[in-house]
Amino acid sequence: MRSCVLIFSVLILILLFHSCDINKNDSYQSFMDCDFEQIDENMDGKIDDNERKIMNSCMEQAYSSKNAIESNIIGEWRLIGHGEGWLPTISQPCAFISISSDVLTFEFRNATREETLTVGWEIEEVSSGSTTYFKLNTDSDPIEGLWITYFCEDYMYGDATPADGNMYLYEKVK
Repeated sequence: MRSCVLIFSVLILILLFHSCDINKNDSYQSFMDCDFEQIDENMDGKIDDNERKIMNSCMEQAYSSKNAIESNIIGEWRLIGHGEGWLPTISQPCAFISISSDVLTFEFRNATREETLTVGWEIEEVSSGSTTYFKLNTDSDPIEGLWITYFCEDYMYGDATPADGNMYLYEKVK
């Protein structure tokens, strides 16, 4: 009887450790499931109505303190929206961000670039005249896809399309 309990306990432990390994790889798998495909016919570089709706809602409900942003930003984020400046020509890239308290890992893939970067990060409070906003800074040169200035509970994004830049919209997945 004692050996059956021991065998049963060992099997339970093996299953628990195996399930932890599977969950640990879920975020990486979600990035790998994204296959970049350039589709010129649908001009995927345009901001669609759903993306605009999410962005407007996030802007209205954006966090108003650095501390709130810093505690909410920790987690995993998947690119769900993308827009190009005045002449959209590039389809939505694949991007995934994993953020811990001191390190940000950014995975990015499009037609011309595929990379994984691990950098330090901070939220900077910027005052411009009577306006104050927050932006994500990394300890490296500016990185395409990481210019983020709006932070809310489930989304974060940066939109430079009015100045012929790009828009990147991320959804929190974990």
